[in-house]
Amino acid sequence: MKATTWGKDVDEATRRDQFKLIYDYIKFHIGLYLSTPAALALVADGLGVKQTKPFAIGIVVAMMFYLPAGIHAAMFMARNVNDPWQGGYLGEFEREAFSSTRRTMHHTLYWLGLVAGLVGLTVAGLRKHGLL
Repeated sequence: MKATTWGKDVDEATRRDQFKLIYDYIKFHIGLYLSTPAALALVADGLGVKQTKPFAIGIVVAMMFYLPAGIHAAMFMARNVNDPWQGGYLGEFEREAFSSTRRTMHHTLYWLGLVAGLVGLTVAGLRKHGLL
């Protein structure tokens, strides 16, 4: 089971360093939500299947996963970057940053979206070549 809180021997400076890593990591995820559909469309265009129904369905389903994930990530960033920090901030951040909800929203939804996009791309390619 993953830890959901910092250990008692982790000082505030180290906690802030981890916050910076989480901040960068979430920016990375937001970039993935934006760039993955574009990359899939680029591959679909190269394979000549961009205008097919299977690819369109796959990319729409992928974006349906990425939209809530991206909104959740942006809201997380807004709460932790735009609001002034008060006493006890790191404890509040800790609860949200290490929650299973955040992990699900930022990881699981990304992978589900990628699978949906790749399935659409694969089905379109197989149909184009008469293999499905």
